[in-house]
Amino acid sequence: MEVTVYEDPACSWCWAFQPAATALAFELGHALRVRHVMGGLRDRPAADADFVVGQWRKAETISEMPFDPGIWSKHVLRTTYGACRAVKAAAILSATAAPRLLRRLQEAFFIERVPIDSAEEILRLAAEVGLDPEDMLENLSNGRAEALFARDRVEAGQHGFGFPTLVLRSGQLDALTLLQGAVPYDEILQTLLALGVPSSARRRFKDTREDWVRLFKVHRRLALAEIRQVTGMEPRHLLARLEEIGLRPCGALYELAEPFCRCCSRDDAAKTEEPAASLSDEVSRAPGPDGSEEPPAAAHLAADSPFGGAAGVVQEPR
Repeated sequence: MEVTVYEDPACSWCWAFQPAATALAFELGHALRVRHVMGGLRDRPAADADFVVGQWRKAETISEMPFDPGIWSKHVLRTTYGACRAVKAAAILSATAAPRLLRRLQEAFFIERVPIDSAEEILRLAAEVGLDPEDMLENLSNGRAEALFARDRVEAGQHGFGFPTLVLRSGQLDALTLLQGAVPYDEILQTLLALGVPSSARRRFKDTREDWVRLFKVHRRLALAEIRQVTGMEPRHLLARLEEIGLRPCGALYELAEPFCRCCSRDDAAKTEEPAASLSDEVSRAPGPDGSEEPPAAAHLAADSPFGGAAGVVQEPR
């Protein structure tokens, strides 16, 4: 099954979609081929920053993902095209590099007040996710990234899709199924099952050491809303469980820093005499949900002039 995601790094509804996107990657990433198409939200400054801030607040309320609109009081984003080109430059380096950089760009823009229209900041963020800035610069300067981005814009423009949009197709000759807007994960799941993805392929979260490791292979840092979507835990129980296993918030996101003791796991780990290993070490070694050795290509799905998508959800037009 192929899932094509039409998106942009600076699209707020794409960031709001992350709980569903993370759940999709965790449960079915191994069974899907995900394409990230950078549609290019705008190549000019936003006309009304206050309107954008209002959309960010609306997206935060609906999704419970963290947003910090303070960036708009100090910097009006000039263009999203540079960030889109950077994602395509990363894609040339490896299949998993693009989603890693895309995620880091989103984190930086939406919660860290980083202007992602700055070439210097983009290269710094690329280095943070393990990409060589020289390799990135080469792909950006030799025209390859621009060619890929131009192809993405043409593809998105032909259909007139807003962001985010998911296009599902089980075969080259099969009709396309569209899911437009920040649709709930349950709707995505039911659509995939109806299109022929076997229910047995779904790998639901179990409160075990292995599944916590697998969850943080999707992204190294996760918002509470994403963790709650995947685990299904109630907020009070989830916070207690995160503290129990040594996961602490780093700003607005949770990341692995403390050892994850086997005695804290619910998978009969107490029966073993093996020494406890660091969960963060295991995340570095463990394959992602799609079997790769790097974080998988999760379906990332973003907010200036929203309109109703499927099921009345909000979507950002191009």
